[in-house]
Amino acid sequence: MYEKRFIAFIDLLGFGSLVEKSAVEPDLPQKILDALVTLQPKIIEEDAYASINYEMCPPEEVPAVREALEQMTKSMKSMHPVVITYFSDSLVLSAKSDDVIASQMILDLLAKLTIKMWVDHSLLLRGGITEGDLIHMENGPLFGPAMNRAYYLESKIAKHPRVIIDNESLEKYRLADTFRLFESFFEKDGELHYASLGTAYRHIINDSSLALSGEVVLKNSEILLPARGCS
Repeated sequence: MYEKRFIAFIDLLGFGSLVEKSAVEPDLPQKILDALVTLQPKIIEEDAYASINYEMCPPEEVPAVREALEQMTKSMKSMHPVVITYFSDSLVLSAKSDDVIASQMILDLLAKLTIKMWVDHSLLLRGGITEGDLIHMENGPLFGPAMNRAYYLESKIAKHPRVIIDNESLEKYRLADTFRLFESFFEKDGELHYASLGTAYRHIINDSSLALSGEVVLKNSEILLPARGCS
């Protein structure tokens, strides 16, 4: 019944104390809500498969490009699904171990989310990544030894704002040639390997799909810039 899946369990650091402060700081409830909205599966999925660079797209072409993007996202999600669940201040992403595209997409999403939560909300992440037996259904059950292990890495091993990946899972990721693009997302600390805000920036700037798209796209990326409104 279990599936072999890569799983990332992620927690927002300092969320509890932020909620406590919100009782006496009027602006905080809206900031907390904005941060939690960012964790909604539909919002995260918008960055999963592709995105529109509106600054480089002629306004008259935006509707057609948006429609094409929606169709491509729907198709890619069907072929390479990443299941996303969030509750309170925690987020879980998983994908089948034998789906190279989906399992590496977890790492790409983590890098983008790490930067976005810091730039937009001044929040840091802590988490654990592992691979193993798991049941994870969209809008449904989530349990298994892999979930327990990922939670253990987050709660007992990480200790700092970083995402620990256990060595066995890292080696399984490295079996795919394309994982070389994600080596920059990880750092080694003794026997531990981890991703952090610093390594997320390093990966996005040097090896991500944004970097491969060219300097102009990378420079204009909203992931690396403070949130801006439209006028």
